[in-house]
Formats: sequence, structure tokens, C-alpha cells
Amino acid sequence: MRSVRIIPPLILFLLLAFPWAYAQDPPPRLEVFLEGGGSFLNGNGGTARSTLPPVCPLVCTPTGCDCSPSSVAVISSFSKTGRLFAGARLRFTRHDALEASYSYSPNHYSLQEAGQAALSGYNRVDLISFNYVRYFWAKTRLQPFVTGGLGVNRFSGPSNASAVVSGYFTADNGWQFAWNYGGGADLVFLRYLALRLELRDYVTGQPAAIQAYGNTITGTSHNIVPSAGIVFRFK
Repeated sequence: MRSVRIIPPLILFLLLAFPWAYAQDPPPRLEVFLEGGGSFLNGNGGTARSTLPPVCPLVCTPTGCDCSPSSVAVISSFSKTGRLFAGARLRFTRHDALEASYSYSPNHYSLQEAGQAALSGYNRVDLISFNYVRYFWAKTRLQPFVTGGLGVNRFSGPSNASAVVSGYFTADNGWQFAWNYGGGADLVFLRYLALRLELRDYVTGQPAAIQAYGNTITGTSHNIVPSAGIVFRFK
């Protein structure tokens, strides 16, 4: 009888000491997650056509007179801020999953002509992504993964922002193609509850000025997003 009494505490000890012993079952197929973190966007410089009327030279060359508007240097910048990130994953094997997600961050985007005060523009970034996720292993409490995917994002802001009033931007630049990649890990507390830590880079085109002012800021913007959150796992 004493040996029978010893068995339950021994099993409990083994489960605590070797958590992978009860992680042999396939992981739950459906996961819903909610995360928060940082949003670190970069910006590029460029040129813009001046808003002043063109000035024609007094002396013209044999080929004609150059009366095109002058150009000025423009610098763009994004504020650093937080980000909310939510979505769901569907595992179709132990190691493979598909993910759909939505994220929002209140990054402020501003422009500054050389020698002029900065102009405010967008103050919101919305992003929708569809990712493939690959887990390295899935039989332990710690389950690292890598991910990559495609989606769309949108920069938007108030219609009375100074860069919008000045004619550089519309209040919404529309949905743009975006892609992302990164990695992280799940720390499984219970079969149906986990902590997720990850780092992603969201890549998209730099917001550009409207055509009336010429193509100004061009290039690629990177949004580095470290985040952490809770994962609810269902069958």
C-alpha cells in the first residue's frame, strides 16, 4: 500500500521536472493571440518641387529656356511608438502553421524641407498579414519558430495635418503591398495557454507625395516590431 501512495507524488514530480513528458500529444490546432510591443519605423530623404512660381533666366541657351520649378531637399521621419498585434494560427502539422493577423500602431510621419519647420502627416499605420510559420520543435514547453508572409498596409492621418493642407499628401495613401519576416518562441504554461515572444520586420514602400509636387520620398521603409503576448490554444 505504501508503494501505491508513493506513485502519485512521483508522477507529479516527474511532470514538473520533465515537462516534455506530457507534451507528447499533438499541439492544439487553433490558436488566438494578442500581443503588444514597439514599432520602430525608418524614413528616407528625397527632393520635392518648390511651391514657388518658376523663375526663367534672363539669358537662354540655343536650346531654349529652363523654366522648370526649383527643387528642395526633403527629409522624412517616423516617431517610435507602441503596436497592438492580434490574430490566429491554424496548425496543419506539429511543425507547420498558417497565420492571419492585424496590427495597428500610431506612428507619426513628418516631412521637413531644408531650412523649414517640420510638417505633420500620417499618424496611423494599419497592417494585415498572412504568414507561414515553421516550428523547430513542438514537444517541449519552449517552442521556437520562424515566420514569413505577405500582406498590405496603409498610412493615414487627419485631413487638417499640415503636410496634407500644404498639398504634400492626401489624408490616406491607400493600401500598399507589404511583406514581413521574423522569428520567436512560445513558452507553453498549460496545454491551452502560452506566452509568445517574437521579433518581426515589416517591409513596405515609403509613403510618397502626390503627383502635383513630383515624386519625392522614395525607397523602402522597415518597421521593426518586438512584441510579447498571450496565446490561447484550442482544439
